[in-house]
Amino acid sequence: MLIKKNPFTTAVLCIHLLLFLNTLVTIPASAWATEELEEVTATGKALLSLPDHKKEALRDAMQNAVQKAVGVQVKSDALVQNFQLIHDRILFKSEGYVKQWRMVREQQEGDSYVVEIAASVGKGELNKDLYLNGIDVEMIYDWIGKPRIVVLLPDYVDGKKALTAFAQSEVETLFRAKGIMVLSNEQVKSIQQRDAALAFDNPKKAVALAQRFGAEIVIVGKCISAFSRELAIDSFKAVFYSSVLQVKAYNTANAQILMSATYTEQSGETDTSALGKTDASMRSIQNVVRSNAKDIVFQVVKHWTEGVNKPKMYQVIVSGVQHEELSKLEHFLSTMPDVVKVYRRSFNQEVAELELEFKGLQSSLVNGIERNKKVPLRLVSDEPLRISFEKKGPKR
Repeated sequence: MLIKKNPFTTAVLCIHLLLFLNTLVTIPASAWATEELEEVTATGKALLSLPDHKKEALRDAMQNAVQKAVGVQVKSDALVQNFQLIHDRILFKSEGYVKQWRMVREQQEGDSYVVEIAASVGKGELNKDLYLNGIDVEMIYDWIGKPRIVVLLPDYVDGKKALTAFAQSEVETLFRAKGIMVLSNEQVKSIQQRDAALAFDNPKKAVALAQRFGAEIVIVGKCISAFSRELAIDSFKAVFYSSVLQVKAYNTANAQILMSATYTEQSGETDTSALGKTDASMRSIQNVVRSNAKDIVFQVVKHWTEGVNKPKMYQVIVSGVQHEELSKLEHFLSTMPDVVKVYRRSFNQEVAELELEFKGLQSSLVNGIERNKKVPLRLVSDEPLRISFEKKGPKR
């Protein structure tokens, strides 16, 4: 390792670098917000010799439209690195992402049939598939269900609980930069140090703490920073610390572990030395968190989304309906997106008990049922995996 002869210069450069990185990480959530649809114009073509050349040209145009939308959402290096994966897993279902389109022009050009379309590409679903296939997108959208997160990540310096909260602050900041709601320090400051420590290895304790504040995800762990060495430079001493970040994330609905990882600071990648122990430990903690920020966000969001998309059984109670209305409601429910199966468990005195196998968020299920116009229903109660409705208007 090269020893710099002017430690003050090194310190100043480090401070400027940290300030610059901080501006990148703390982009406000509003900067990530966009419309749900990406409007693009794309051209497609097919040989006239094909049996259905117009349809093939249109399919080619839709693939190109989706590829344009991908290009807007994905960094250029990720596009290059994952081109084959995008082509095989994303573009083959391009028609599913194109929500609406109109023909701009169509004509023969030589031995080809060419069409140009204006398309609206559904960015939420596209981003979801890109993300779940390991491709980093520029923004994270409402499709993750807007889970509220509580973070419990105390700092430990030289074996003792520190008064600082650098690790927790960094993790909270990177999630907020993605537009994800993080419950503030004011809401969680009453949690005792002992409780936070127990939550790391005790899922029930972690879930109980998070549920006190209405969080869907709890991130627990600790960042351990320890003195590494000192280097004498002229009349000064450069102090070095090394840090390890331990992180677990739980789904508070079922205590499922969403991710569990230990991140170790890689020595030599970034100069985190300082002229004092406090600054050196702070820089080391910030370095290990920022170096692994992308993976922390990715693992939590990916596993949260996969869990949300697994079918779950919901109990739906409906009161005030006649048998004919119940049949209409069952038919409506069976046609709803992400409903796998509808089971009638009982029907007595205008009260029906149904069970729905549903792939998605409970809030999406509730909103879908409330949009039913043939049998208008009013939400009475909304509990985990149990929803109650009553028919609007006077009962017959």
